[in-house]
Amino acid sequence: MCSTPQVPATIVEAQEKFELAMRNASAIDIVNNFGAAFNAAQVIGLLREALTDEVMNAVFMPLMNTKVGFRTDRDGKPDKNGRPKPLYDIPTVRDAIIDAAIIGLLPTGNQFNIISGTMYPTKEGYTVLLKKIGAKYIIDVQQDRSQNPAFAEFPCKITYAFNGEKNSLTVVATVRRDQYSSNDQLRGKAERRAKKALYEYLTGTDYGDADETSSRPNAVINAVAVEISEHANAGGAIGIEPEEASYTEAATATSESAQPQTAPQAIQEQPQAATQPTPANNAPRKPNF
Repeated sequence: MCSTPQVPATIVEAQEKFELAMRNASAIDIVNNFGAAFNAAQVIGLLREALTDEVMNAVFMPLMNTKVGFRTDRDGKPDKNGRPKPLYDIPTVRDAIIDAAIIGLLPTGNQFNIISGTMYPTKEGYTVLLKKIGAKYIIDVQQDRSQNPAFAEFPCKITYAFNGEKNSLTVVATVRRDQYSSNDQLRGKAERRAKKALYEYLTGTDYGDADETSSRPNAVINAVAVEISEHANAGGAIGIEPEEASYTEAATATSESAQPQTAPQAIQEQPQAATQPTPANNAPRKPNF
């Protein structure tokens, strides 16, 4: 017969402390309770006692970058430049687990991600947070209305009931996309942003914004603005014939060179605008449309 492996006593003790800390954390109203800081400090102390290096190595580090655990932006695989990013160390993961636990999120079920060393709630995490505060809602993610290949825009209509209030609001979720993005992935990210917006609206608490690709810069380039900037002041004068513009520029340059150079004063008077010379033929100007 196969014998069940015995769990070390230290792991069992840590499990009991962790479960107690999670129960205490779920009872803390951090959003609207100023006295919650004292209870939160006790929970954090209990979690640090439970999450020793031995427990982290045996229980929580194997959950990193798995579907049943939590995702990070460091999976040990080479990036697009061929340089692998090392996995997060125990102190970083421990702090992220504590940050998640104090607001009621577990290190299972992909309820949070670790991005740039910081804990961020996921779509599943915000589902847990909204349930924790007792919010009921329906989110209608509409069709993408963006024509830009760099990002998608999903209008999301949110209908909710919270503390006796029934209302609705619409947010536009903007998410990045590339050649590998599927429509389901984009709509999932849009749903996360909608849940995050609803949670922030109801509680006034913002836990940051990140997803599994948020460590990369969100560079959306306005091609029209770039073109205008590159060609600024490169054209001719508007409303003046080319011959007249050349004459005006030459006369202005001659007038400026004829003026004597003076040493700079501590306080100089504001120079008066020079009178523009008129064309030699004194002909009326024709608009150059």
